[in-house]
Amino acid sequence: MSDFELIEKYLSGELSAEEKKEFRSRLLNDPAFNQEFQELKEIRLQVRQNARKDIKILFDEIETSIESEETTKDQTVMKKVISIAASIILIAAISYVGLSDFSSATNQELFDKHFKAYNSLSGQVRGAMDNELSLEDRAFGAYDAGDYVASEEFLSELALKSPSAMNYFYLGVSQLETGKTEEAVKSLNTVINNFSAFQEQAKWYLALTLLKEDNEEATLGSLANMIVNDSEYEEKARELLQEMGYSLNEVDLDSGPVSGVNNRPKDDSPSPDGSMENTIGMRKYQWGIVTSMTNDKTYRFFTDQPISDLNDGDMTVFVIVEKVRNRGRGRGVDGSAFIIDKY
Repeated sequence: MSDFELIEKYLSGELSAEEKKEFRSRLLNDPAFNQEFQELKEIRLQVRQNARKDIKILFDEIETSIESEETTKDQTVMKKVISIAASIILIAAISYVGLSDFSSATNQELFDKHFKAYNSLSGQVRGAMDNELSLEDRAFGAYDAGDYVASEEFLSELALKSPSAMNYFYLGVSQLETGKTEEAVKSLNTVINNFSAFQEQAKWYLALTLLKEDNEEATLGSLANMIVNDSEYEEKARELLQEMGYSLNEVDLDSGPVSGVNNRPKDDSPSPDGSMENTIGMRKYQWGIVTSMTNDKTYRFFTDQPISDLNDGDMTVFVIVEKVRNRGRGRGVDGSAFIIDKY
């Protein structure tokens, strides 16, 4: 397969997850291949922009034609028909090129729509007195019964005594159910940063928690992570991203240097570690600015899965989280980005 065919397959979303990983690795390590990719991507961008212009011209011409007609009974009826047809064409065309405007909804409303407590894997424990049950049985029995106040209390104790992905994950969901969003963020981050199990579930519930906190920048980073990395929650993440007024084309890669890189905890601080009591629940995240070499625009990035040893001036590959409708305040930059890797 030629490089041209490979790039076309990537841009068309026809590569498997493993092929995408190999493609991105080559993009980072082969400057000539990267250059060819950027040129082909720019051609596709120009086609998209031209399509937008053509749609606007078409709509203007239809409107002008309608307005120039004499007002008679028959022509008035025809005008309405044409107007409806033109609107349908416009909506379909705008959706195709990524200009759709979505109905406005608050972050809390979106959270209420998408949040549902995760099913317990343990099953309810029956036929025993409460004082005869183990701490784990009491914790998950309360969770199964929907008593999240009790499950949060029991799971907090259980996670301290027996740090595990399962215990921290269900603790995070329980905390989210009881409105303890700050604690839920820490518990879910403990899963993401320290364990291999419950990774995808923790990322999805973390995104919902950040959304509930009105931390839109961090929510975008979490959703972009799931989409780019082919998460089992990719479809849900993409739907929520669109409802927030954003779009992301994971095959439309860009590259450029970063600046103002910040890490929490700082390099000289302990990182989250479920086996160490003094760092249990500590959140690990990263943010800064990345500048596109394609259009010189600047984008903010935020992630709960920091790029290791990322420093100011490092070259990165990233995707743009594009705002398709005006929602929220600007931050002096051109939008948001999700960094995939650094050179």
